[in-house]
Amino acid sequence: MKKVLLIGESYSGGVKTYIDTIMENSEGIPRVRVFAMVSSVRLDSGESQGEGYFIEDNLSFGKSPWKLIKAVKATHGIVRSEAIDVIHANSTFAGMLMYVYSFYNPKLSFLYTPHGYYSFKKMGRAKKYAVQLIEKRINKVADQVIHVSPREEREALSEKLVDQDKSVVILNGVKPPDRMPGRETQGIFTVVNLARVDDQKNPFDFIDIAREVAGISRDIQFIWAGSGEHLEEARGRVRKYGLEEQVKFIGFTADKDRILRHADLYLSTSHYEGLPFAAVEAMSYKLPLLLTDVIGHTDLMDGSNGLLFKGKGDPALYDFIAQLLGDKEIWQSLSAGSYRVFSERFNTHQMMKRLSEVYGVL
Repeated sequence: MKKVLLIGESYSGGVKTYIDTIMENSEGIPRVRVFAMVSSVRLDSGESQGEGYFIEDNLSFGKSPWKLIKAVKATHGIVRSEAIDVIHANSTFAGMLMYVYSFYNPKLSFLYTPHGYYSFKKMGRAKKYAVQLIEKRINKVADQVIHVSPREEREALSEKLVDQDKSVVILNGVKPPDRMPGRETQGIFTVVNLARVDDQKNPFDFIDIAREVAGISRDIQFIWAGSGEHLEEARGRVRKYGLEEQVKFIGFTADKDRILRHADLYLSTSHYEGLPFAAVEAMSYKLPLLLTDVIGHTDLMDGSNGLLFKGKGDPALYDFIAQLLGDKEIWQSLSAGSYRVFSERFNTHQMMKRLSEVYGVL
C-alpha cells in the first residue's frame, strides 16, 4: 500500500477544504493511505481534526530558519514512523518545506499543489522576481504539479514557473448538500461571501460595492462569513459608512449550510485564486455567481451561471445585481446554470478519480 503525507501550513479556507476533502474521501483511492500534517496557527475556533492528522505549528515558520528546521525534523519523523512514500505539499510555505526536505530525503516522490501562485498577486518587479524564483525551485523538485484550474496552469506555463510535462489539472470538487437546496429567503435579497478577511480576498471592495448597491434597494443585504486579519477593520469600515443593517461581517461560522440556503447570490472580490472551493460550494446550492475576472474565477463560468466583472467600478456589476433584483426568471435561469456546471465539472468524484490516477503513477 502506498502512503501519502499531505502537508498544509495554510490550513484554512480552500487549502483546508482541499486537504479535508482528500482525507474524508481517501477510501476512494485504491491501495493508498493518506495522512495529513497541518499547522493549527490559522485554524478557526471550534474546528477539529480526525484520525490521520498530525498538528505541527512549526510549519508556520515565516522568516524563522529554526522553525523551518524543526518542521523538517517533524516531517522526517512522520515519514519514518508511517513509512511515507509520497509528500503532497499544498500552498507556498508547505512547498518551501518540501523543497528543503527533498535534499534531506530525495528517495521520496513529491507532489505540489500551489492553490494560486503567490506571484499572481500584484507586487513590485523585484519582489515578483524573488517570489517566482522560489516558485520555480519548488516546482523543479516536484515530480508532478497539480493545478486546480486550467487558467492557473496556463498562467504558470506562460510565466515559465513549471514544465509542461510535470503539470496536470485536477479541478476542485465538493459533495452536494445533504438535501437538495431550495430557496429559503425571507423577503431580503442576500449576497454572501465565504472567505478569510485578508488582502487576497479584498473585503474592502466588497464593502464599497455594498455601499453603492444600497442606493439601489433597501431590500438587500451583504454577508461575509470568515475570520482573518482585517475582520475588525472591515467591521469598522461598515460602521463608518452607516451600513450595519445591510452589511455584516459575521466572523467564522461552522454552519455554512445555513448561510448558503438563505442566500441569493455569491459575490467574490478576490484579487487572485487557484479555484475557490467556496464558490464551488455556492454553485452546489444553486447560487448564481458574481466574481472578479481573475485567475481561478474564470474557469467557474460558462456564460449561464453568472457574471465576471472587472472591479468595483465596472457598471456591468451593478446592472447585473439590478437585473436579479427585478427579474426572478433571470435568477432562476442562472441558478439552474450554476447547479448544472457544478454537477458536470466540480464534483468530488471527478476530483478523487483524477487524484487517484496521479498518486498511482508515482
